Amino acid sequence: MKVKTLPAVALTTLGVGKSRKVYFPESLRELRSLVKEGLTPIGGGSNAVSAGSSPLISLKNFQKLEISGERLTVGAGVSLSKILKLQIKRGFSLFEFLAGIPRATVGGLIAQNAGAFGKEVSEFLEEITFITPEGEVERLKKPDGFGYRESPFPERGTVVEAVFKVKEEKREIARQRIRDFVFTRLSKQPPFFLKTAGSTFKNPPGESAGKLLDLCGLRGFKLGRLKFSEKHANFLINEGGAGLTEFEEIVELARERVKERFGVELNLEVKLI
Repeated sequence: MKVKTLPAVALTTLGVGKSRKVYFPESLRELRSLVKEGLTPIGGGSNAVSAGSSPLISLKNFQKLEISGERLTVGAGVSLSKILKLQIKRGFSLFEFLAGIPRATVGGLIAQNAGAFGKEVSEFLEEITFITPEGEVERLKKPDGFGYRESPFPERGTVVEAVFKVKEEKREIARQRIRDFVFTRLSKQPPFFLKTAGSTFKNPPGESAGKLLDLCGLRGFKLGRLKFSEKHANFLINEGGAGLTEFEEIVELARERVKERFGVELNLEVKLI
């Protein structure tokens, strides 16, 4: 089993936090042992902040990817981009609404119950195989406990594999739908090459977090080496070398301003690992 010490920029797309030791298990036995020790899994870090110093688990080696009829079986370490390529190659609909999210993996998408454009990952989940904190392998059919940007994982266990229901679609249509979602995302959000973690806050019921932040004058607002994007006020951008303290300060400032002006509590969408 490989072990590496990785900097924050390698752990998450925002690149905030300390370097962490990361284990790369190559078998279920190795993974079970690490989970029993209490280590936390991390995916591609596309909507996360490295907020601690304890070792992490990468499921990069869990790359199963099989399609049979309307069922896609996929390992937790498989990237979103790999699934989107398969959608085009084989002709089916599944995660086109997530197209354009950098470095996302299946395990992370499930843990976040990632969503966009009115759809969520949990809508397509048929089955999950996971390892409990006690190291036991369990299989859950018709998983429950999911909500808006919330899931029972990794608290309930570390996701190893999942089965999704897919819908057959012509390859040309699959390709065009993916392209359309990417262009729509780019028209509204900062470009992929910037260090950002996606939406910082969840949308409050009936409201847009980005709109509230914008009305509070936070579009383009900068604190240290972090700033809210000029393109979308709910996206934080790391201009280089920002630390966890800066992240905590700018988040708290934003929450206070929105609370003071609108009486609305903003909750983080970004996960603190």
